[in-house]
Formats: sequence, structure tokens, C-alpha cells
Amino acid sequence: MVVDVQNEYFANGGFPQWNIDKTSANIAEKIKQAKADGWLVVVVQHFIPGDDAPLFRKGSSGANIHTSVAGLLADAPLVEKVHADSFLNTNMGEILKKEGITDLYICGMMTQNCITHTAISPQASGFNVHVIASCCTAPSELVHILALEALADRGVKII
Repeated sequence: MVVDVQNEYFANGGFPQWNIDKTSANIAEKIKQAKADGWLVVVVQHFIPGDDAPLFRKGSSGANIHTSVAGLLADAPLVEKVHADSFLNTNMGEILKKEGITDLYICGMMTQNCITHTAISPQASGFNVHVIASCCTAPSELVHILALEALADRGVKII
């Protein structure tokens, strides 16, 4: 599951993240590996509703999937969301159930928000949940580390 690798989080976006270029390169490599291994890769795209949304406005450049991964995800199922939790009011659960998925490997933006909320979502409780630490980022390294530690405290496997 590739969560919110969108332009807003990069250098020219509205909310740049720590270590973003290295993180997105790591994500691209994991996508390639997952596809080579025959795994389902699902892309998640966040939007903030409303024509006056300051970030992630649907149709804006900032809301687009970043070029570092966009080509690799062109054929992946797309889940659009308006909440931090990638399951909440989306078709994520249906996609995973249809494909017989038992293990979730989550990566993307932001470790302390959308990654955390997705990993500990009530709808994720039926899966073995893994967060790929080198493929996630947050506003700072400290926030990233603290979020990973909190996830581990909740039983999420950090790899």
C-alpha cells in the first residue's frame, strides 16, 4: 500500500517532508520489488474537499501523485480518501478482500498521520500489518521515529 506520495510533500509543495527524496526513491524500489514478486500494489491519494482547500485540492498539481512513483503506479488500483485512515469511507477493504490479501505492507506519507491511522485502523485489524520504516517520512526525523515507536507499541510490525 503506497499512501499519499503526492507533490505537496516535496520541495516545491505546500508541506515538504524530512528526507523526502531518499524516501520516495526507497518507495520506488519497493514498488518494483513488489511487482516483480507478483504482489498487489495499491496506491492511495489524499484530497481535502472544497475549492478553497489550502493543500491536496482535487485537480491541483499538489494533489497529484509524485513523478518518482507515478509511472510505477499507473496500473495499480487507486483509492481516493479524505481522511487520514486509508480504509475510512473508501473501497480499500473491498480491494484487499477481493484479492485475498492477508498481509499489508504500508509505506508513504506521513508516518505520524496517514500511515499511523491506516496501520491501526479498525478495518486493518484482520491483517498482518507491516510498516516499511525506510519508505515512510514525516515533517522531521524525530516525528518519524516517535510515530514508528508508537506503532510498534500497538503491535504493528516495523521493518
